[in-house]
Amino acid sequence: MTLALGLPVSVSANDKASLEHEKPAAKKVGENLYRIGAVTVDAKLRAVAFPAKVNQLVGLIEYAIVTETGKVHESFLSTKVKPSDIHAGLLLLGVKMPAKVYVEVSWQVDGKWKRKFIHECVAQYPLEAASELDDKVTEHSFDLKSTEWKWTGARSRNGKLTADESGSILSLQPDMDALALIEPMVDTSRNGSHIWPKRTPKLGSSVQVFVRLDPPKKRPPAIVK
Repeated sequence: MTLALGLPVSVSANDKASLEHEKPAAKKVGENLYRIGAVTVDAKLRAVAFPAKVNQLVGLIEYAIVTETGKVHESFLSTKVKPSDIHAGLLLLGVKMPAKVYVEVSWQVDGKWKRKFIHECVAQYPLEAASELDDKVTEHSFDLKSTEWKWTGARSRNGKLTADESGSILSLQPDMDALALIEPMVDTSRNGSHIWPKRTPKLGSSVQVFVRLDPPKKRPPAIVK
């Protein structure tokens, strides 16, 4: 079974026809499971999942996830998945923008799956403390206090979804072309963001990303730095 999905984005009359033929299709692959490109949609868990890899562990980051054609020089994870496919998966689950979503990253360690909220992998630091350092991890680093993401969906420009063009998926800074923004937004005028490398898999490791509409069960906060 294949379902055609329309994307509720802000479009002009000229763009509407251009977007019409780009509607992604959802294929049913199991009970409560659908596939849109490389994105898996779980209707029972109200979540979408897609593959990614660890793109950056050292230095300033401004994104948690981008595509491989996006701003990979400042993003924790990168993915080959189209942002519009991720967005379509959430639309299939009935998301209403702007929506609060919860994002987890999962990877294998010795044959067992390990999972963390993606915000647990991100730290912040006062700009004056490490602005001249390549490695931003210092005694002044602290956990990212924002723990949720505001799913704003997609805009259209010249018949294309801006998230597909920019490659921006999860942003730690104001970005109108990203699918989701950290919530509440961090103060980028005072603090920068970096990764806690001891909390994440190695550079280049494959991971699975889960975007949920419902908050997962709370786990003890990570304390490893």
